[in-house]
Amino acid sequence: METETGRGREVAGSPLERIVSGGAAALSRVRSMGFGRWLRMEREALAQTVKVTAACALAWWLAAYVLKVDLPVLVPIGVLLTVSATAYSTLVRGGQQILAVVAGVGAATVLIWLIGANVVTLAVLVVAGLVLTRLLNLPAQNVQIPITALLVFALGSTYGFARLADVLLGAAIGIAANLLVLPPRYVDKAGKELCGLSAELADLAEDMSRGLRGDWDRDMAGDWLERARGLSTRLEDTEEAAEQAAESVRLSLRRRRYDRRLRQVAEAATALDHACHQLRGIARGLVDLIAGVRGLPGERGADLPEPLADELAALSRVFRDFGMLQVGRGRREDLEDLCAALDDGAHQQQRLVMAFHQTRNTELRSLQGALLEDCARIRHEFDPDSGPHTSAFPRQD
Repeated sequence: METETGRGREVAGSPLERIVSGGAAALSRVRSMGFGRWLRMEREALAQTVKVTAACALAWWLAAYVLKVDLPVLVPIGVLLTVSATAYSTLVRGGQQILAVVAGVGAATVLIWLIGANVVTLAVLVVAGLVLTRLLNLPAQNVQIPITALLVFALGSTYGFARLADVLLGAAIGIAANLLVLPPRYVDKAGKELCGLSAELADLAEDMSRGLRGDWDRDMAGDWLERARGLSTRLEDTEEAAEQAAESVRLSLRRRRYDRRLRQVAEAATALDHACHQLRGIARGLVDLIAGVRGLPGERGADLPEPLADELAALSRVFRDFGMLQVGRGRREDLEDLCAALDDGAHQQQRLVMAFHQTRNTELRSLQGALLEDCARIRHEFDPDSGPHTSAFPRQD
């Protein structure tokens, strides 16, 4: 059977298109959910926004009225440059900002002392700043070294030390705000994303099951494959959300209470990734069958045995129940229904084996074997007792 390698990430649109589409998507969510429900769903992000705003206001007040800094606005800028999505990354980013400013001040001071302030000095500072950014493994978008060097070049070394003090104060306030005041937690968010993606996989399996019971055609099969490819691509973002969840509790004093939940999220993301590839393999097989490639019967073979549709329906229940188990502590009822769906799928697999046993076409037998194998693998991924991802299931007390 032809292997399905998938496609790369779709090329993103222009920045303006992304802004417009993002705004439209946000408005659509508000209209469909209602403002109150949307506000509850976004309360974590809104709380973090309020926290950062308060930290910037406090930083400016300290700089302007307590420390009497000449340019107090530089301190809240330091806060904004430091605060990141998680407390751990905020600490790392704060260290990077301080290191970048120290390097910029040092390089500019030494070069101006050696060769004076001229166009050669400016060019060398920019080149040296960009090179140091790479050597110090700073993010590509972090240009604090050349910017600080140019500001020292223009305003003198006295500004350089004032800039360092401003960055130190801003970084300290930003780190304190993210470590001590409502440190962001992304564990529940990652579980909700997994639940949503699992529900979409369930919808796809259900649509495939419903389609196979009727007069499915090449367009329908192509649509199933495109949806599977899109979900496979989105799984990369879900796995990143699981990694962000682990990072968000890295500096937590109560980190151990999150350990089991973090393992569950990470294993669930892996299980969904594997199962999505296998569902995509089924869709790929149906596309090949209906297209009649490599000697397959084409539309003449579209009348597949009913147990295949029944098994896809059972797999749809498995996907949906597995997703629900990732929200909160999971319900025993969802686990019981998942196990019942796995048993139903195994029963349909036996019926399929008997139906496919009568096939004489070699290419068709090969494709049928691949369909059986992909279905069996999906069930194995979600087996809570003997599958490879048992820690993806919440503990049932």
